[in-house]
Amino acid sequence: MNTNTILGAALTLTLLSGTAMGGGEVVLLPSLGGNGSVAWDINDAGQIVGQANLAGDTLAHAVLWENGAATDLGVWGAPNDLSLAQAINNQGQIVGYSEIVATGARECVLWAADLSMRNLGQEMGASGSSIPWDINEQGEVCGQAALSPGFSKGFIWDDANGGRTEGTVSLYMGGANKGMNNSGVLVGHGFFFGDPDTAMLATPDGRGGWDEMEIGPAGFTFSIASEISDAGVVVGFTNADSPGPWNACVFTQEAPGYLSLGTLPELENSEAIDVNESGVIVGLAFDNDFLLPDRAWAFLDGEMHDLNDLLDGQSEFQVLLGATGVNESNDIVGYGLTKSGALAGFLIEGFGKDACVADLAEPFGQLDFSDVAAFLTTFGSSSAEADLAEPFGQFDFSDVTAFLAAFGAGCP
Repeated sequence: MNTNTILGAALTLTLLSGTAMGGGEVVLLPSLGGNGSVAWDINDAGQIVGQANLAGDTLAHAVLWENGAATDLGVWGAPNDLSLAQAINNQGQIVGYSEIVATGARECVLWAADLSMRNLGQEMGASGSSIPWDINEQGEVCGQAALSPGFSKGFIWDDANGGRTEGTVSLYMGGANKGMNNSGVLVGHGFFFGDPDTAMLATPDGRGGWDEMEIGPAGFTFSIASEISDAGVVVGFTNADSPGPWNACVFTQEAPGYLSLGTLPELENSEAIDVNESGVIVGLAFDNDFLLPDRAWAFLDGEMHDLNDLLDGQSEFQVLLGATGVNESNDIVGYGLTKSGALAGFLIEGFGKDACVADLAEPFGQLDFSDVAAFLTTFGSSSAEADLAEPFGQFDFSDVTAFLAAFGAGCP
């Protein structure tokens, strides 16, 4: 893939417009019997991964949420060790780490679709911690580890070749491969001791290696690339606009090398964490003085939207702190504080998309006779859910026709 195409795509795709705000319900994800959880990623099938507390709140394990149920992914090591799931692909493969409490080391773990585990840290011969950040549809894993003496550097692993130090940081003393798309293009950051981190991009060269380039703004600035989409949109954050706080950005080929996404009111800092193929970006904003709580956001229509605007008096959350993953349906996951003060994972389905007017009954996302029965009930009671056509406020055959048209079309 041509790096000029990669970087040039960013500006166009990020400023898509014409999408109505939707996806209003904020769903609390269950724990593993304890009091607390964090969601880190979601795939296109709606499978969510993260970490959740076990009963007693002394241990936290990697967790898979599917159809509202939480599955304990276990740990690699002693029963009192910890684990976390970082990313999941559409094949159901999961990467994360198991933390050895006795040493504090974190070992990269791969869960297959059947949830069997492999310790990639041990297989790669990593010294100390090995932390994965992403997995693509080919099952390639990227992250950071010390596979040779010195600082941790970016690694890439696949089943055929194992793990090797490659990608965004071979020219630097240390760093990480933070994200990878399905063409194997890597993004991340590298550093020299004493200097700020620099955002990097590495493209497969067709000979088993990578062509590397710095994509961070020029000068003595700080920048990190977090993720890259298949369309080539590279997101992250930089302090190029200020010597102190940093803001979420899209890295571009055009000068000055980035498009700042800004931040939320009263919060000086922001970070972009994930991006989907529609150019929807998610992340978090936080106070430079740490006096105000962090806030989760999603960027679309050329605007950073505070996801806390979706909360109402009925919500179990008091504040949504960070948005960490977004899939191709604009389903967003992250974490926040509940009204009881617990940290908990959340799911927002279809953010920025119009709701399907024919999808009125469980199982949502599937149109069947239960939706027809629900419409007839709401129509008979003159409910607003059945008021689908002009003249609005009047329930007649035009509303029935509108429902049947949406039902027949499958609510695209």
